[in-house]
Amino acid sequence: MKLIGVDVDGTLVNSKRVITENTKRALISAMKEGHKVVIVTGRPTAGARDLAERLEFEKYGGLISSFNGGAITNFATGDLLSNHEMDHKLAVEILEFAKDLVLETMVPYKDTVYSPKIGPYTKGEATTLKMEAVEVEDLYKKIDFPVNKILFAADPEIIDEPAKKLYEKFGKLTVQVKSSRFYYEVMPKGLSKGKSLLEIAEIFNIDQKDIIAFGDEMNDETMIKAAGVGVAMGNAVEKIKEIADYVTLTNDEDGIAYYLDRFVL
Repeated sequence: MKLIGVDVDGTLVNSKRVITENTKRALISAMKEGHKVVIVTGRPTAGARDLAERLEFEKYGGLISSFNGGAITNFATGDLLSNHEMDHKLAVEILEFAKDLVLETMVPYKDTVYSPKIGPYTKGEATTLKMEAVEVEDLYKKIDFPVNKILFAADPEIIDEPAKKLYEKFGKLTVQVKSSRFYYEVMPKGLSKGKSLLEIAEIFNIDQKDIIAFGDEMNDETMIKAAGVGVAMGNAVEKIKEIADYVTLTNDEDGIAYYLDRFVL
């Protein structure tokens, strides 16, 4: 049995943000042959629900690793196999610190994205994930639910400076990663996509050498390294291509299906 971990944006979905028929066929065929498929994403669990439905996870036993490894869910049963929450006091401190930074702040919980001030990135994120965006002024004073991650966004030309301030202040207490040119994510310490795949492999008694991971961005680095075979998409950033064991076609060329057809199916 192989454990096949697939990132979402830039990997599982194409540039139109849809799973193509060919990619769907290949992943379902892998599950039919007894392999375990897991969507490994920075998105909240609710934000990956439509993707899991398209891949028929309920029928074939697929998993969702959400929040960059913060939670692992058996989609068919809804069972939470693992959950890692941020210390609540720390989450409040980060949100209070961020109120003076030039960043949009988002905290996903269940089917909602909460933000102290909804801007274009928050609107876009909620639309993409099919979640509701709710504005809560002084969110750091009012947050009363568990936090798996805090997402920050800004235009690519300005995001690095405030992100650096977050890292200088909270870098030793959290895991922080730039997941795209305009997204910066802060998560509980010790979490990563790679550790999530290893956690799943242990649950299902799968050897590390039998893990295959597909990714394209820097938040996929840990799972590309942790996998027995790390596969970079043809559209991946250069560092991911450099550390990968194999570079497949792009997400617009069914890179996942291209690899699975040749080496797994």
